[in-house]
Amino acid sequence: MPTSHLWKPELLNIAVESDRIRLSSLRESGSILEEYDTLDSQVAEWAICNTPSAKHDPSLLASTLGTLMAGKDWESFGIWAFYPWSGRLIHVLPEDAFIEVRTNRNRDKITREETSTLRSKTVGIVGLSVGQSTAIALAMERGCGRLKMADFDVVELSNLNRIRCGLHELELPKWVVAARAIAEFDPYLEIDIYEEGIHKDNITSFVNGCDVVVDACDSLSIKALLRLEAGRYGCPLVMETNDRGMLDIERYDDSNRRGYVHGRIDEETMSEFAQMTDWTPEALDAFVDVANASDRGRESLPKVGSELVSWPQTYTGVASGGAHAAEACRRLALGENLPDTRIIMDLHEQLTDTAFR
Repeated sequence: MPTSHLWKPELLNIAVESDRIRLSSLRESGSILEEYDTLDSQVAEWAICNTPSAKHDPSLLASTLGTLMAGKDWESFGIWAFYPWSGRLIHVLPEDAFIEVRTNRNRDKITREETSTLRSKTVGIVGLSVGQSTAIALAMERGCGRLKMADFDVVELSNLNRIRCGLHELELPKWVVAARAIAEFDPYLEIDIYEEGIHKDNITSFVNGCDVVVDACDSLSIKALLRLEAGRYGCPLVMETNDRGMLDIERYDDSNRRGYVHGRIDEETMSEFAQMTDWTPEALDAFVDVANASDRGRESLPKVGSELVSWPQTYTGVASGGAHAAEACRRLALGENLPDTRIIMDLHEQLTDTAFR
């Protein structure tokens, strides 16, 4: 793999001899450009998360620390995370303690028990433009323990209206940008990459094992294949369309479901869509119901390819839509009985003058 595509942090436990040797080698080679060791404060915060009243009681803090660190060797405690793309080496808490502290302020919107359950859940995301926002939101909340991410495209300058990344990341694959961003704040989250994107030869392995899949792609055939496969595996699907705050929750895990996209598309038609390379007006209407799109979105459609490069999207729409999709994924992964439905959360509509009359 080329150096520019490095995306996994190297986790080193100096209690293990081979890791200790590797860390020494990295230091001697000059590979480490920046080193950060804030483990003391992380351990103190771990104690406070266990006993909140210890924050203002030094003696209680000391006793809590004593209990947490009983039987542990302070000199070898924690994990060193090395990020090869930046040369940073960072000392962090061991995995269980790290997750406990990093998710502490979710409580009790997301309970400790729910966080534990979510560690065993897998969410698959296809498309990492809008989908990057969903992936980041899921990882921030720890709405799953494993992410499968699929995208074949690279970041272009015009993508930076909605994809959070630096100028130094232009021309990198979108999956690299997303995976690195997540690893920077959570080196323990498991990530599987499908760098060729999704196609008929790998879609089964992608959907298999997912508790929820997210459709954030532009391709008609892949949208269709995802749903056909989700139907076979009984896997719920979430689609964030990024227009009028439209969010689809499609319950392919419901044996009583009828058709696809809330019954808008039957099996035969969906199979036909899976063989098509280009969108038709009929296919677009079947998926998104063009008549109910936003005025500006609908007016933009005829201009795509002539006056406009693509369907318009804004970061505010992508950020809010990604957050809504991530919440739906988390609640589905927890087994909540969400309906098979399309939800419209149009803030633009709510902020117009007529909404206040």
